Amino acid sequence: MLLDGINVRWYGTYDYWHTSPNFFLMRCGFMLAILLFAYAWCRWGLPKRAFTPLAQLGKTSLLVYWVHIEFVYGRFSILPKGQCTIGKATFGLVAIFLAMLGLSVLRSRWKQRKVESLAATRLQSAPAS
Repeated sequence: MLLDGINVRWYGTYDYWHTSPNFFLMRCGFMLAILLFAYAWCRWGLPKRAFTPLAQLGKTSLLVYWVHIEFVYGRFSILPKGQCTIGKATFGLVAIFLAMLGLSVLRSRWKQRKVESLAATRLQSAPAS
């Protein structure tokens, strides 16, 4: 609230949710906390020992990005735009996260099977010495 007390205004009308520097700094703080958690999770957490969604999504990030754009903004949008309550939006966020995680796992497994079948084909077709 410190910046709200200053008489200098950067925009013609004041709106906390759209033009407030305090709101911008609060969002930056949340993003830094999330990034710190993600870094700590990947550096010292579970990826070395078990399945982790963050590492899995990173392996197929371009596919996940492309498909999620279609689900969130494109033709296949799962929620009406601008008409969602907090509960609906939270449900949509969880649904899209789980759908993209599932897509990422399927893509990784499909790619691994393709590599394994290619290796098996090469071993079968290799000439005997």
